Amino acid sequence: MAQPKEDMVLKAVIELFKGDAVKFFGIDKQIVSAVTISAESRTELSHIHIQKNVDDWLLEADDGSFIHFEFQSDYDPQDLKRFMVSDAMLYFKVGKPIRTVVVYTAEIQKTQTRLDAGAIQYEVDAFYMSAMDGDAVYDEIRAKLASGAALSKQDLMGIVFIPMMKSNVDRIGKFERAFGLSHNIEDKDAKPQIQAMLQLLAEKFVKNPNIIKKLKELVNMTIFQRMALEEGEQKGRQEATFEIVKKMLETGLEIEIITKTTGLNESDIEKMLAAAQ
Repeated sequence: MAQPKEDMVLKAVIELFKGDAVKFFGIDKQIVSAVTISAESRTELSHIHIQKNVDDWLLEADDGSFIHFEFQSDYDPQDLKRFMVSDAMLYFKVGKPIRTVVVYTAEIQKTQTRLDAGAIQYEVDAFYMSAMDGDAVYDEIRAKLASGAALSKQDLMGIVFIPMMKSNVDRIGKFERAFGLSHNIEDKDAKPQIQAMLQLLAEKFVKNPNIIKKLKELVNMTIFQRMALEEGEQKGRQEATFEIVKKMLETGLEIEIITKTTGLNESDIEKMLAAAQ
């Protein structure tokens, strides 16, 4: 069974940000180590389905406890039993308290979080990505960028997750916002990883291949915007804009994409091209 792409993205986020990731999910603990626990290593009960092709993240906090992340793109009431067995086996191996956080990546807003098994009382923390206010997250990050403030690790995670959050714009608009913000990430290591995660999510949630192509092209705008800035310092804003438009057209980008990126209208672009001939 293939692992859902949004689950892969969440695991990649945990790996990239590790200790900082828990703060995004409302957990106020210091993380001292992070490891993946394979399904094969955490249970010998072969008749219980534990998604054997999926590894989960187990984060160790400085108080000696562990935080176990599960990522779900759908909901099945039987999942809680599976989590309970998994945590029991993890506890058997590590012998320390385990807090399980189940992150729901689809349009899921309510699930069962507590299981009464008589002598065993089991409970998980549910985190519903679709319940987060994507418009507020977008506005806050954009305001930080406009003021020149540095983005926190939680801000960078927010950029990745904006397409999964609730919003007044449609799914395409959320991806356009996220890709747009990603252009301004200064961390050279995190930036390409975050943009790759956004592309992976786009392939999952956007079914129209032409729109996916345009969203991927937005990532390439970063190169052109940097060129515009560098040339703008030497030649002036108007000439630099002309150079950037030329480079965009040479790569085959559509006029619609260029107008959104540069702020020029189609008439302006046509005049610039005519003057250059």
